[in-house]
Amino acid sequence: MWRSAPVPRGTASREANLSGKRFQRWVIHYDDTLKRWQTFWIMSMVNSQTALWAGRTLNYGPGFSYSESMSARSLIHAIGIAVGLLYGLVLMMFGFTRNILYAFKIVPRPGEGPSEEFTRRGFFSLHLEAFTPSGVVYGKVAGTSDPGYGETITYMGESALCLAFDRDETFKPGVYPPSVIMGTALLRRLRNKGCQFDIGRAPIPAVGIESDQGSKKEQ
Repeated sequence: MWRSAPVPRGTASREANLSGKRFQRWVIHYDDTLKRWQTFWIMSMVNSQTALWAGRTLNYGPGFSYSESMSARSLIHAIGIAVGLLYGLVLMMFGFTRNILYAFKIVPRPGEGPSEEFTRRGFFSLHLEAFTPSGVVYGKVAGTSDPGYGETITYMGESALCLAFDRDETFKPGVYPPSVIMGTALLRRLRNKGCQFDIGRAPIPAVGIESDQGSKKEQ
């Protein structure tokens, strides 16, 4: 959850220049900060919409945009990931091909999942880069268990507890992004559970894993 102040008046044109020159890139591109090739990340389709929704609700400003990508070992690896993910999505759309993927254990059936050991050994690292009129800001979010079956459960449980016990006079009912309805209260809960959230003016070192989710955010 990253709250940003509204963009001051008169900065829209500068924001547009930042967006055009530094942020809008091809699906597959090389990241100068992470020093890695970036490729299509399947969850970006959901995460980007949530971030943009929060930006509109919190009035981040007319120049706000958000995009995510996933790191790869090389250009060939980046192309292979993109093609494989898109091809897999197409195969999952049809019952016949979906059953073949289930039969060969390529994807788990509904109700199946990884072992407890797999979940415990998993981790993720999300790196953020925000371009603003006052300079570049870097962020990092990291989890110490499988993001799909470990971290997500933690986020859901702490979100429920946050909504139940952390309300104050600013709380307003309705359907909102997490950063709007829970904000720093949820952030504090997640940090207490071992989730890492760092922000700084210098790049935060990447951990040594092969498939970090490289996320780029622009105000």
